[in-house]
Amino acid sequence: MNITNWNEVVAGHPAAEALKRVFAEPTIPRDWQPSGLARSDYLRLVAGNVDFWKRHQNDAGAVIDPYENRERQYSTPAFAHAAATLVAHADRADLLGAATRAMSFATAALANQTTADNHPDFYIPMLMHARRLLEGRVPQSVWDVWTQQLQSLVPEAVYRDATAHANWNIVHECGECLRRKDGLVREEHRAAQSTYIEQCLSKQQKRFTPFGMYEDPNAPLAYDAFPRLWLEDVVVDGAYDGTHRARLEEWLRWGGLSTLLLLSPIGEWASGGRSAHHQWNEAEVSVICEINARHWQGAGHTSVAGAFKRAARLALSSMQRWQRPSGELWIVKNRADPTLRHGYEGYSFHSQYNLLAMSMLCIAFERADDTIEERPMPSEIGGYVFDARQIFHKVAAAAGGYFALIDTGADAHYNATGLLRVHRAGVASSFNDNAPAHRGYGPKIVPPGEGITPGLMWRGEPDRRWLSLADYPHAKHADHEQSRFVREAELLVSQSTTERVALKVLYTLHDASSGARQIEETYVISEEGVEVEASLLGDKPQGDKANEARVAFPILVHDGAFETGVTFSANRVRVQHAGAYLTWDVLSPMRGPLVWGSARVATQSGWMQAAVADLPANVSSVRYRVRLEKQSP
Repeated sequence: MNITNWNEVVAGHPAAEALKRVFAEPTIPRDWQPSGLARSDYLRLVAGNVDFWKRHQNDAGAVIDPYENRERQYSTPAFAHAAATLVAHADRADLLGAATRAMSFATAALANQTTADNHPDFYIPMLMHARRLLEGRVPQSVWDVWTQQLQSLVPEAVYRDATAHANWNIVHECGECLRRKDGLVREEHRAAQSTYIEQCLSKQQKRFTPFGMYEDPNAPLAYDAFPRLWLEDVVVDGAYDGTHRARLEEWLRWGGLSTLLLLSPIGEWASGGRSAHHQWNEAEVSVICEINARHWQGAGHTSVAGAFKRAARLALSSMQRWQRPSGELWIVKNRADPTLRHGYEGYSFHSQYNLLAMSMLCIAFERADDTIEERPMPSEIGGYVFDARQIFHKVAAAAGGYFALIDTGADAHYNATGLLRVHRAGVASSFNDNAPAHRGYGPKIVPPGEGITPGLMWRGEPDRRWLSLADYPHAKHADHEQSRFVREAELLVSQSTTERVALKVLYTLHDASSGARQIEETYVISEEGVEVEASLLGDKPQGDKANEARVAFPILVHDGAFETGVTFSANRVRVQHAGAYLTWDVLSPMRGPLVWGSARVATQSGWMQAAVADLPANVSSVRYRVRLEKQSP
């Protein structure tokens, strides 16, 4: 691949036509403004975190989670990297002792196979970055101990994923490449270590998709970007120059372009699957985009480079919105007290997911080039539909400053099939980022709630329970005892301009109880918002068996700390939150008024509740529109 030839790079990407169109004549959208952020802003957020976590470091050097009262996972090596970065680049000599103790504790744990929660695979890249930053700043005796311990590592004996199963393996492979470059692999081990790296990368090829994205088990988007950030770092570092380098570089360039298409215009990474809505999602995007900005700038494509620079900074801006008064972050995008673990996964902890994000931001800082000028990114320019139904079952579309993300076959444990997200450029607030799935997010006392998908609901058979697309996951995620799943989701794009995008998704649903159904959703995205027409296709029974249908929309009613402001009118719900408004208008006739439907449901965003309205008898089609706007001063 010749990166200086834009057409050659793009030609192999599944979204080639969309990419060519977006960057053919880059335009500056009306009211577009540079972010105002710079490379140094990464360190400001890192410093807030480090200054919080240094108070939770014990005398031995381990970082202790104040809500768990123990060291969790890779908090300590991540802290070592973050603190060392501030020592080296922010004139924070006061942190040298804390960084050194953390480095010593974590390096010994890796060498002695005593890592917290048995998570050794994540240690090595963070430790290698920290060691580089601390060179010349610690006593020689300490440096020599680190050297001996790092030289003692044998990958097959140290790491848990030595079979190249999934993302863990990629992380430690990248750390091993850095260790090799820095001369920390003993001569007698170098050949075996090289063979190990090459064999692992060969096995990992099966997870490299045509989108340049990584297919972790069940294809969660957080764990697409996660292995890519480490590979981007090690390739740009020059630490890997093996047989797969050319393939990696090609794949990573395609993945970078997919990242641009999936990133919302307010800098948030696409939701869907496990670990979505965690702050480290945006941190990994910052790394990927800073590195890609440098690549494309070097190749002379300033508009592409500027779009990546913009993406990196908006991802950082998204994280800044979630900084707690105490300096660290809410690790999931809600404002609940961390003691509640609201929206957490079982593996989510306040310490490791704050500090992992900071380690990533330190890499973004290291790789950033402030001379690259920001340019609008694709979701701000608009005029595309990114069809990622294959593998990732997502469709992303943007026009007129609006961005919509659709899940055409959800992983039922995390999401609901259908419209997942509506964002708007310049409106830095998210209201409907996570349509509730049938699960119990939030405190342990919260039972699984009702899934809610924006749009149509209908009566199921034989129990007459209200159903929606939320009840129909992708077939591979379905509970086959219930036998409801998406059999097929067809996509038809009828228009793609910067001002207006029109597309249709036709769902064929398998339902062992009610028979096969088809749901058609037509989307029109423009500066007026996202307008949807949803229809239940097929025969319309009459008389006593007449169709019963309703329209529903999940409303954010509580962000974990505060109630949102919700008002109802004849056919409208308006929600006020975080300096912005969301308006949901039902545009087609309703039989009754808009009212609250189900009880509140815990989600990663806080608490949601369905606003619903019944449709007239035998009417099984509805139109609605979603708009976002800034709150007036």
